[in-house]
Amino acid sequence: MVHRDNGTALFESTLKSLVSKVDGALGAIFLDGDGEAVMWHTNGDSTQLRLRAAYVAVLVKTARSIASRLGNGTTTSLLIEYDNTQFLIENLIKGYFVALELNKSANLAQALKQIRPVVDILCKEIAA
Repeated sequence: MVHRDNGTALFESTLKSLVSKVDGALGAIFLDGDGEAVMWHTNGDSTQLRLRAAYVAVLVKTARSIASRLGNGTTTSLLIEYDNTQFLIENLIKGYFVALELNKSANLAQALKQIRPVVDILCKEIAA
């Protein structure tokens, strides 16, 4: 279980670094299995990021459930596109996941490349 006071600086700096390294990134948020925001970084309105991420969490739960029922294993990554924004979501361990909010012209290849080390860092911290 992740505690807000343990590793807070690491989570915060990791998310901030991710956003700064991806052209078109608007924010990044680390969520628990229930969709509750654990930590986030955004260049915009943090309330809006957390609200949008809550809706994304519902879709993540649905995708996990469908994959399980179909016997397809675990959902590892999702890309959700809306009219003006998109979310790249990566599952972590113990039900946690990280979502990167991107504008429509964001560099997806760059986002995919930059989110992988973040997944590794967050998984190590969660497991500790």
